Amino acid sequence: MPLNPPQPAQQPCVVVGAGPVGLVAALALRRRGVPVLVIEAEPANRTRPGSRAIFLGEPTLRRLEDVLPGLGTSVAEAGIQVMGYDAFYGGRRVFRQRLKPAPPLRWGRSLPQKLTEEIVYAEAVVHGVEFRWGQPVVGVSTTPDGATLELASGERIDTPYVIAADGARSAVRKALGIIMRGSTDDTPFIIVDVDEHPDGCTPTMPGHFHYGCPELDGRNVMHMPFATGMRVDLQCRPTDDAEYLASPEGLREWLPRVEDPWYVDHVRWVSTYLFHQVVAESFTDPARRVLLAGEAAHLFAPFGGRGLNSGVIDATDAAWAIADACTAGTPTAAGQLIARCAADRRRWALHNRDVSSRALRIMRASDPAMRAGRADAARRGWHRCGGRLAPGWPTARSRSRLGPRWRPGWAACRSGCVRRVCIDLREASGASPRHAGE
Repeated sequence: MPLNPPQPAQQPCVVVGAGPVGLVAALALRRRGVPVLVIEAEPANRTRPGSRAIFLGEPTLRRLEDVLPGLGTSVAEAGIQVMGYDAFYGGRRVFRQRLKPAPPLRWGRSLPQKLTEEIVYAEAVVHGVEFRWGQPVVGVSTTPDGATLELASGERIDTPYVIAADGARSAVRKALGIIMRGSTDDTPFIIVDVDEHPDGCTPTMPGHFHYGCPELDGRNVMHMPFATGMRVDLQCRPTDDAEYLASPEGLREWLPRVEDPWYVDHVRWVSTYLFHQVVAESFTDPARRVLLAGEAAHLFAPFGGRGLNSGVIDATDAAWAIADACTAGTPTAAGQLIARCAADRRRWALHNRDVSSRALRIMRASDPAMRAGRADAARRGWHRCGGRLAPGWPTARSRSRLGPRWRPGWAACRSGCVRRVCIDLREASGASPRHAGE
């Protein structure tokens, strides 16, 4: 979108949080001619550990391109195209997908989150976004006329609008009294980042998810390459000592069973986590002066890439709604724009929470019916009914808000009810890169 001249007397809008969601929001505002101040609690030279959110889907890259022509392409070129996907069940491959090399904005790309941040941050600086580093927000108040942020230093900042992109522990959300609703899963997972293998094989590997991996005594394991490395994700059992399995000694026990032993000595980062499936009860305040975005608004299970991908859409929708509200003419019209954006994004967040919750149930298969359905789907073979699961890849723009772009019915597959399980298994493990993050 073209950069419009800002109104001379306009106060800068404030984005809280300089992660990828906050940076995209700030750049999107600036591209609409709105002055922007980004406030970040951490210092500018902070260390960003781990690969974190690694997959950006095609709709997300195209949304970045909408914000600034060439931005989506730059991010894509910094990543790698995952060239396919395999699904295994109990040691047997039951689904196989291979992709041909595609242009940068096709299929999505895999890269560490910090690379995405670096690219967007550089553009934000070029476009005149201001930054305040090392300034935690400790209080927020809103009125029909604007918002006031209180910093830990005691400084108070008045602004017409705020985008809260300050993460899962959002100080802005807490200060406004907005509650997150949902659940936390009690099964620990372990993420391991490893370096690229020196023989060059890592970026060419297909992603894979192994249900009931025999080498790991029936646990689930995933690996996904990204630019500069690879992620290995282990689903623990409730009785596992996750802290031990994430230790150097524990990694030496299980990682060589599923990956080249070389990787054990080239571990870059390890993290344990629990899945949070929560959504804020509102994405805006009663005065319609604050919009929540990204993990300040929702937390999902990471499989399928719904966190950062939906966060980018949150950020851009919020920025464009605020830019329109700044010139709406009346407070009522401006408030309606903000309320509409908040309601729309919350609706999609609830959808994503429900889909990722279903994926988690399939991965865990803790009830007999799910275990039986999952085993039956694998026995009949995703490779046999997979071609009938998705009759064709829809266009990237067919659903830009990261909702479902294909809703397969039941009748098209002779496998009957197993068809639904096949689809959910693929979705649970991120089998279709085109759809990841929806």
